[in-house]
Amino acid sequence: MLQGHKIAPARVRLSFVFTLLALVALLTPARLHASASDHLDQAVEASKAWVAEIDAARYEDTYTFLCEETRNRYSEDHWVQVLQTFRTPWGRVIDRHQLSHIYKPNGVKGLEGECVIITYFTNFKNQTGVRETVALKWEDGQWRGAGYIAGVPPDPNAAAPDDGPTTDVQTHEHVKLQPNSP
Repeated sequence: MLQGHKIAPARVRLSFVFTLLALVALLTPARLHASASDHLDQAVEASKAWVAEIDAARYEDTYTFLCEETRNRYSEDHWVQVLQTFRTPWGRVIDRHQLSHIYKPNGVKGLEGECVIITYFTNFKNQTGVRETVALKWEDGQWRGAGYIAGVPPDPNAAAPDDGPTTDVQTHEHVKLQPNSP
């Protein structure tokens, strides 16, 4: 009988610990445990919202959306100055079409972690045929800006630079995976 009383408190403590762990698991936000690959549609939406902020010349706001790694690389003043320098002369957006989005589970050159690269073809009032490339990084359970590059693409007949082997996961069926060259 005495042995039964000693076991009961141990079972109660063990049961309490398991119950507590289950509650913590249920109450922890799911997005912190989710993989970036489960949220690719959110990446596209985040990209559209971020580019809209750039279009509206709210460059300081676009800086606050950046991932920590990019904020550590560029000061806010530098970020704003670069965007003002090349975006202001182009004028307002006439139209923008998404060309692709590519999930990069192993990051991209100069940026570690899960990333998505989204490419747009955009016509501005004063500049047509612009290719915009938006890099987003999965950080703390959400997509954050990692980079923005825009410009008129070079001659399509020119040889593309070889950046070496990469791991890409295409997220649109119409975008075909390019084989890595040896």
